[in-house]
Amino acid sequence: MKVATKKNSKKTGAGRKPAPRKTLPVGKSGGRKPAATRSVPEPAESSAKTVRSALESKIQASESRPAETVPPVTLQASRRFWLLLLGSVVVVVALIQGYGYFTGWGNPEKLIQRYFNTAQRLTLAKRFPAAIRQYQKVLNLSEDQETIRQAQIALADLHREKQDWPVAISIYRELQASEPGTVMSAWTGLQIAESQQASGEHEAALQSFRSVQADFPQTDWDAEARLGIGKVHESQKQYAEAISVYRSLETDYRGGFLAAEALLHIGQCYAKVGNQDAARRAFQNILDNYPATMIDDAKKYLKRLDTNTQPEGISLWGE
Repeated sequence: MKVATKKNSKKTGAGRKPAPRKTLPVGKSGGRKPAATRSVPEPAESSAKTVRSALESKIQASESRPAETVPPVTLQASRRFWLLLLGSVVVVVALIQGYGYFTGWGNPEKLIQRYFNTAQRLTLAKRFPAAIRQYQKVLNLSEDQETIRQAQIALADLHREKQDWPVAISIYRELQASEPGTVMSAWTGLQIAESQQASGEHEAALQSFRSVQADFPQTDWDAEARLGIGKVHESQKQYAEAISVYRSLETDYRGGFLAAEALLHIGQCYAKVGNQDAARRAFQNILDNYPATMIDDAKKYLKRLDTNTQPEGISLWGE
């Protein structure tokens, strides 16, 4: 029994110490790498819950934050705003009015009338070059013959006012040629003659006056021309010729204003040559037979003859 037991113990290793086991480090298993772990996706419901909870937390945070206070509008800021608004309105209105002023709102007649009005104001202010430019604008813009004629007359008168005689005479001649045999022709003929006389062209002035006299006989234009002829002779101290022309005017147009003016010049011519009695008769004729305006002048001349002094409002003899 003992032998058997010993034999069995040899086979089973009884009585020996067991061999120590090797321990593997943590994470290792028999020299093999651990299998890679796969991430398992979360279900869609959990993702939506996460987003919802994040939004709710943001909303709660915003509600818990104190509200920002808006600063009140001060009186100075309000005043600045209204001033800026008013300034903008003024600028817009000025631009609109300026556009209408320079364009006439597409109405040429309004623009032409504005040019006329501006030219007249400039003429009264003696700003002749600026007035001339306004009348030139009318001539460039207008197609109406009556408007063109008025602008030409105004231009000629303006150049005459400036004593720019050649330009004035040129415009008058153009007007005269445009309407031969008419009142305009007679009037412009007188303007031409008077401008020539004023510029010292006495012979040309006599010729122009005689042309009007020939074209319009036995009319007021004829009387005006005779008066002009007499003045040209008188200015040249040709008193006998002047008296003759004045006398024919007074005889043919007796009772009229021009006849009274002719008598006034007759009296002046006689006074200049020293014939005091003839001068008195001429002035007295005015007092007896002619209008009040000439009566006042005749009285002043008679007073001068009586006192040999210069009456107020009367020019010197020969001037």
